[in-house]
Amino acid sequence: MSEHAGFTRHGDNAFVAQFSESEREVLINLAGQIIELLSERADHGDDDPLAVMVGITSHDSPPDDEVLLRLLPNAYADGVDAAEFRRYTESVLRNKKKAHAMSIRVLLKSASDGGIELDHENANAWLGAINDIRLALGVRLKVEERSHDELELLAPDDPLRGVYAVYSWLGWLQESLLQALMDDSANEVN
Repeated sequence: MSEHAGFTRHGDNAFVAQFSESEREVLINLAGQIIELLSERADHGDDDPLAVMVGITSHDSPPDDEVLLRLLPNAYADGVDAAEFRRYTESVLRNKKKAHAMSIRVLLKSASDGGIELDHENANAWLGAINDIRLALGVRLKVEERSHDELELLAPDDPLRGVYAVYSWLGWLQESLLQALMDDSANEVN
């Protein structure tokens, strides 16, 4: 998708990238879809204020939606342990994932020229959100069942070809951010 350099380190604590208008729109849209998807599983009507305050959810079964299940997987193979763990962690995990996706939306919507600058905290949020978007796209592409070669050879008129192009571009973008963070880490050691 991009001819840009992806993320690069800028100064001591910043990571910068430049996005075209179409790249911004794709990222804003996909981050919004992740937020919407995660919001669908929100608790509605929990009457226990303590449970709400500490993040205990009434959800103890895995989500029916295969993308949500990938984003909010079971932590244990045993159903009883998985259900108990889910009740105590899903709400916090869901909110954290929504906040990460919101970071992408807010920063890109406020970047009138497409340029963004991330600090360490936002860089980590972006890594999480990009990963979540790629997980969601990967489910739709069935990457666990299809080889890279199969996906590369999708017909030009196959709607999944565009999805795969975005999936690949996001992998490249994620790698560039990781590399910028590792460059930063290497400089801290020296």
